[in-house]
Amino acid sequence: MLLKITVIILLAALAPFNFSEAAQTNGPDIAKAITDSYNATPADCGSSAQPAYLCSGVFIRGTDVYSDQYHTWDPSPASQESGGVSFSWLRKDAKFNKLAYSYNNGYIFYPFMNAPAGKTTSIDVLCIWPIDAASEYRSDSGCGPSSQYPTQSGPCQQQNIYTAEQWYDHYLEGGRSHLYQCGFETRSNSVYDRADGYYQAIRSMALISDESFNEQNELRLATWAQGMQRTLPIEAFFYISGTSGLSSAQNNQRDLLQSTDNAVWVPVIELKLPASPAEEAQFIFNDDDQAIHVH
Repeated sequence: MLLKITVIILLAALAPFNFSEAAQTNGPDIAKAITDSYNATPADCGSSAQPAYLCSGVFIRGTDVYSDQYHTWDPSPASQESGGVSFSWLRKDAKFNKLAYSYNNGYIFYPFMNAPAGKTTSIDVLCIWPIDAASEYRSDSGCGPSSQYPTQSGPCQQQNIYTAEQWYDHYLEGGRSHLYQCGFETRSNSVYDRADGYYQAIRSMALISDESFNEQNELRLATWAQGMQRTLPIEAFFYISGTSGLSSAQNNQRDLLQSTDNAVWVPVIELKLPASPAEEAQFIFNDDDQAIHVH
């Protein structure tokens, strides 16, 4: 394993870089762009068909320790089978202090409206829950009812639940069970107001702030095809500050560069999650954190 990583480093160092759109940005610029997206708090991006995630907030996918057996950005076998990939979404008004499974590294997608030309921006955001929903126990790409509560845990709008206050009452009725809670449907072909549904989920987090700060929200994105590393809207790899996640983030940076024939480079970003609700998340570019330096 050490030999393989060493060879990759040497190849990346010796091969001529042929960056496309990635060459137009750099690490500090991307850290600032992510911070700006985090601080922006619109209710929508211009209409009922444009939910807030399109132009604000931070899509976060926590991932396991780096392995040379698979690319971290390719959907897992479980996601391929279910049709959905789980993310969390971090914003100034949607804070949390840890990732699912206490992951300490992963990747960040651009808000789709802010992605560079040539990146895929049509990945459908199917649904959102204010707090982790154990989507692996749910049908319909992970957005449907849980097997434990088949009639109470389906999409909120289908149960005539449209506001954060109604979501909160329903959540209390279920004894604050994450499997009982409903999620807001946001899929592109929804008959409901997608933007308002998404924003009501954000508002719902505030109604259970003691819980939601200590456990991340959950989104389900429609599963994309394998091998899309050239076009996926990956803005950065990240690691959680003070953890061992840096090495995995660095290896993912190398892997992306090598697997795109030196065409796509994204920075490694240090993510400091807020320690208290009064604090803000921080997204920091450190030159020393980069496995591959671009100047």
